[in-house]
Amino acid sequence: MSVTDLKAIKKWKQIPKNIQEKLLGNVFCSTCGVTTIVNYSIHDDVTGIVLKGECTKCGANVARFIEDL
Repeated sequence: MSVTDLKAIKKWKQIPKNIQEKLLGNVFCSTCGVTTIVNYSIHDDVTGIVLKGECTKCGANVARFIEDL
C-alpha cells in the first residue's frame, strides 16, 4: 500500500481490520470479476475514500470506493 493522502489514511485506519480485509477482497475487475486489490494507494474523496490498485489475478487496474459512515 502506498499513501498519497494523509486524510484518506486516517479514514482508512478508522475502519476495523476485519472490515478492511473484506473490502480489499471484494473488488470488481472487468476481466476476472470479484478479486482482491493489491499494490493499492488510498485517496480522499468528498464522500469517502478510493483505493486504486491492481487485480491480484490478472494485474489489471482496479478501484474500490468506500463511503464515509
